[in-house]
Amino acid sequence: MKFYALIAAAALFVGASGAAFAECDPKKADVDVDKQAKCSEKCEDGWISGKQHYSSNMAKLKADSAACFQKCDCVAYGDKVLQVQ
Repeated sequence: MKFYALIAAAALFVGASGAAFAECDPKKADVDVDKQAKCSEKCEDGWISGKQHYSSNMAKLKADSAACFQKCDCVAYGDKVLQVQ
């Protein structure tokens, strides 16, 4: 009986602590709570809106967006966003 209680407690702990880790993808995270996801969302919005301008300097825009993702500590997610879009 103690064995099952320990397994259940460990499963609850892992399930509860999983939400505590920051997520960079604003589509997967709760943007209202997760500050890192909110920051990443602002960087992604800036990248997308900047690309829609006809005369935008794409090299400068990409560098600025990469710096924004680095400031948010979401470099891997930023590289994925900048590469795909």
